Amino acid sequence: MPAFDVLNIQKNEGRSYAKDIDMLFAASGDLRNVICSINELSSSYKDTCTIVVNDKNYNVVARNVTMLLLAAQLPPVDAAELILHIWYSGRLSQSMLVAIEKYVKEPVADVVAKIKGKSDVNIQSKKWTYGAVTMTVCLYKPQWITLLQILEAKHEVQKTEEERRKVVLAPTRIDYREREFYKLSGPRRMCSTKFRKTGILAPFGSCLDQFESSNPLLFNETNSTWLQKDSASPLEGWSMQSIQNPLNLQRTAKNDLNGLLYFYVRGVIEEFCRRIQLSKLHFTFFCLDAAELHKYLKQPIFDRIEVSNIVDDHFLGIHKALAVFAPMLKPPSINPHAALITLFLNACEIVDHQSGPIVDRAKIAMIMGYARLTSIDMIKAANPASRESFRFDAARRLLRDFDKLFGDYEAEMGFSAAARSAGLKMRVPNTVIEAWPMRLKKRPGEDGAEEEYKVRMESSWTGSERYVEWIRKE
Repeated sequence: MPAFDVLNIQKNEGRSYAKDIDMLFAASGDLRNVICSINELSSSYKDTCTIVVNDKNYNVVARNVTMLLLAAQLPPVDAAELILHIWYSGRLSQSMLVAIEKYVKEPVADVVAKIKGKSDVNIQSKKWTYGAVTMTVCLYKPQWITLLQILEAKHEVQKTEEERRKVVLAPTRIDYREREFYKLSGPRRMCSTKFRKTGILAPFGSCLDQFESSNPLLFNETNSTWLQKDSASPLEGWSMQSIQNPLNLQRTAKNDLNGLLYFYVRGVIEEFCRRIQLSKLHFTFFCLDAAELHKYLKQPIFDRIEVSNIVDDHFLGIHKALAVFAPMLKPPSINPHAALITLFLNACEIVDHQSGPIVDRAKIAMIMGYARLTSIDMIKAANPASRESFRFDAARRLLRDFDKLFGDYEAEMGFSAAARSAGLKMRVPNTVIEAWPMRLKKRPGEDGAEEEYKVRMESSWTGSERYVEWIRKE
């Protein structure tokens, strides 16, 4: 999902809020929501902000720790360029590897040397202080050793490029790629193809000769296999509206989405680096199952807890997730705006799959309007292998009755009972992030409707993605 500010202070505590803030990202994935949340704090905010970041995937944690160590030590402009490529590019320049060795590998190697005689079953913590910023990394001894192995790995760039291309250009996945490309505009198709081939996030036409070394944070440390899915796209992590802002459009061609993303994300990271070097921020990193996190936190009480989609039924599920995180949320007596933010990615899809597609005449007319399908096209759509059928089905998925689908899922999963048992209640309406951020808002014929539909069609989002915010009862 696109990055968002988990605080949204202006609509909650208020811009003049002058108390310490505590945030927990329980299943963080990358740092985009962390970065966005810090960047949106008022420049006048002078109190302390504590950020706990956890993910059970040690490769994700390794990248996050690496990026924050660099952000805290390097000049913002230099850090932003390096962090962007660590995040998204399969290859780095030699000077980038030198910076990683000096500012990340050497401090980590020092920790590993000091914990050599420590137990494998106890978490070992290391705290670094850079100005007003502190960074505490809490890992088991084997995790520290693995982090060092990742940073020390000597990959052959020819081998890593072969492994990366095996994934992103796999012959067995050509049908998937062509179905995705069919939805894309010509320029976006070209940018996607370029990124798959080069593995470097850069403006179209950039010289890439300096990217001669493998990025150790995106390949397995032992066998050099590529760690990302073939469907992974940097564009999916940021809002298209933000990427295509007027300032960015002055920097590169309007259809160069790779370039627009490069300049936008670099700017966001640069602002983050400036913020953390001037603000009182305390970061703590864990690599744990989210359900076990509460055991390792001292006085775990937060203004915001963001848990991504671990509430989906095939992860923790709603009952366990609410039970685990409710006690960690500040009560209304301390902060009436404190919220647990949950994301349901699969809820509507599960219910829709169970009930099957139902399309009435009014809905067919609406789909035809969005997808620009004529009566002749609808006859052709009877062939499931036709382009018209593909366009119709893609539009139908975007125009389902998501409120009904989610309501059915809510009843089936027992949301009310789960909330009651955990001492929580659903906040309606949401005040941090809108409930259905990827849903179509405009009708055919309205200003901006065609552009909105095009943006949704070109993304991997279906409109069924649902954020629910929970607050503690009085």
